[in-house]
Amino acid sequence: MPEPDPTAHPAPRSLQGPLLAAVSRSFYLSLRFLPRPVRAPLSLSYLLARAADTIADVEASPAIARLSLLAAFRHQVEAIPAGRDPAFYATVSTFAAAVGHAGERELLLRLPECFAQLDQLTSTAQAKIREVLSHILDGMTLDLQRFPDNTTLRSLAGDEELDAYTWLVAGCVGEFWTAICACEIPGIFTRPEAEMTAFGGQYGKGLQLINILRDQPGDAAIGRCYLPRPSLEAAGLTGDITWPASDWTPWHHVRQDLIDRARGHLAAGWRYAASQRSIRLRFATLMPLLIGGATLTRLQALPPDQAPQAIKVTRHEVKRLACRALWMALTGRIRPD
Repeated sequence: MPEPDPTAHPAPRSLQGPLLAAVSRSFYLSLRFLPRPVRAPLSLSYLLARAADTIADVEASPAIARLSLLAAFRHQVEAIPAGRDPAFYATVSTFAAAVGHAGERELLLRLPECFAQLDQLTSTAQAKIREVLSHILDGMTLDLQRFPDNTTLRSLAGDEELDAYTWLVAGCVGEFWTAICACEIPGIFTRPEAEMTAFGGQYGKGLQLINILRDQPGDAAIGRCYLPRPSLEAAGLTGDITWPASDWTPWHHVRQDLIDRARGHLAAGWRYAASQRSIRLRFATLMPLLIGGATLTRLQALPPDQAPQAIKVTRHEVKRLACRALWMALTGRIRPD
């Protein structure tokens, strides 16, 4: 396969159109309605983070190879255009052949365009994107170091590791989102930026907790348990944890605790959404908030004596939630059920 040209201009089909929709699932509903001044930097940062996540998640490649490629990805992010390594794109092209998702595979192949668009942003936006990607890459690197293979089911050491992980991969994104909006649209918030930054970080951590709970069955199948070991032990899961289990009730108790924590974090999301002057930004904030809340409701309804199941909000329900988000964004009547 010929090496992509790292200096190529963006293709006629915008990265932030059909490709963004293909790789961002429901989050695209938020990104496409963002106010124009922040749409490009927030969408591009998502694409770059999603590309890194794709690299980290391809099980066909050994963990050590993925760690090496993530390190090279970090170099590309941090380097000025002249300092980037053209060989990186050839390596990614080879790696992309093992990616099953068509959109994610295309995203990896179009990374040269992503970096070209990064270079066209303002210096402030570039600096903030590099900063948030550094945190996200730290989280992905820790993930691969903690869970190097799928032969043993491993858990996090404690609540501190869980809190640090959720901030690295999502909480920092809420803070980044706030910084970009405050910079590009002065006066967009009704509260001080520092307060909004705290709300954004907590909201992001709540969304990541929901991802952990939703993806628990799939993660366990590859040796990953993001539930903290002290919580598992308090529920009676001592020694080596196993999956599947003979008794699912202890897992249900731990899951319920994290559901309660996630709801507490989402409360900050409601304050965040209610403190914005832009209708578009309110809608963009409310969509993941409403989908996250619906996911938690489904998780809580799972029978305590049965194995956790992968939870997905239906397309029909997403449409209903979009209508509700639009009504709240237009009226300013932003409150949970």
